[in-house]
Amino acid sequence: MRSQENLMNSIWFGEKSNLTKAEIEDHILKSSTESEVLLKLIELFKSGDFTQKPLLIQLMNRTRNEDLLNLCIRVFFSVATHEDLKNPNHFHFLSRASEDIVNNFASAAITSLSLEVIPYLLALHEDWEEISDTVVIIRDSIDYIIGFEEEIGEEASLEEIGDYYFNYCQANDPEKYYFQQKWAFPGDLAKKMMERVMIAASNEEPLTMELIPSLLSVWTGEKVPGDYYTVINNSNYKDFISYINGLAKKNWEKGNKYFYGFKL
Repeated sequence: MRSQENLMNSIWFGEKSNLTKAEIEDHILKSSTESEVLLKLIELFKSGDFTQKPLLIQLMNRTRNEDLLNLCIRVFFSVATHEDLKNPNHFHFLSRASEDIVNNFASAAITSLSLEVIPYLLALHEDWEEISDTVVIIRDSIDYIIGFEEEIGEEASLEEIGDYYFNYCQANDPEKYYFQQKWAFPGDLAKKMMERVMIAASNEEPLTMELIPSLLSVWTGEKVPGDYYTVINNSNYKDFISYINGLAKKNWEKGNKYFYGFKL
């Protein structure tokens, strides 16, 4: 479906639907394709109703459509809680996953914001150790989450990374959600984005930021007024200021995770 393809390349999952929860659920029941089911599930999640996550997990594990699976993975990591990630039965698809799926899983794992995703990355590291490009992606994601390279070095063995992860969990609160070793908080991401916006605006350069604008858009349900390729100038610079001011008016709690303004 065209809308599915659009979501694959977007920094968020689109505007909220005007349909009621009951209407969305009815559409899910009447869906005739996997794509329709997924798109309606996304609409349901945007409304703050996450009761149908089991259906998303079922779809993620049953589909043979790799494009759909990649979108399922992206959605799952956006709405998954620590408890969702602790259940290995939710990831049966990894046993038959292609290199492309594993690469996308490892890249998207960062957006889970949870330390519970690390054991799966460590297992994939072991299973795919002969594929150097995939191992690099996996290690980069692990480092992004727990920052092992600065402490034990880029060449740390898998066992050393596993030990570091165990000690990291002991020293931190696994019940909190993290972004770059700090409790996740929209205000911190907004500050980083604005620092880049100011530099880009002074030189009329592209934003060249991907992850932070995407996370902010998904967390808040309000799209950041620009993407990776948006050239920042004196005109659209003000749009970013307005966006940040809007975020500041809302109550966000450090260490929590949000999807379209709803705390998970």
